[in-house]
Amino acid sequence: MAKEKYDEKDKQVGRVILVAAKWLAIIGGLLGPFVMMMNHSVGLDLGSLSVICGGTAICFGKTGRTPGGQWLALLYTLGLGVLVLLYFVLIAKFI
Repeated sequence: MAKEKYDEKDKQVGRVILVAAKWLAIIGGLLGPFVMMMNHSVGLDLGSLSVICGGTAICFGKTGRTPGGQWLALLYTLGLGVLVLLYFVLIAKFI
C-alpha cells in the first residue's frame, strides 16, 4: 500500500494558497488600471502580479493537475495575460 506524501493539513494549506492567489489576481487585475493612472509603475506591477497569481491558480488548480491539463492550463494563463492587457488598454484609452 502506497504511503500518502501529504497529510490533510498540507492539502488545506495548499487550497488556501490557491484561493488567496485567485483573489489577489482578481483584485489586482480590476484595480491595476486605475492605480496606473496615479502611479504608472505600481499599476503595471499590479497587472503583472495579477497574471502571475492567476496563472498560478490555474496551473496548480484542478485543470493543471489532470493528465494533459498542463498544456490547457498554460493556454488559459496566456489567455488571462491577453485579457488583462486588453482590459488595461481599454481602461487607459477611455478613462
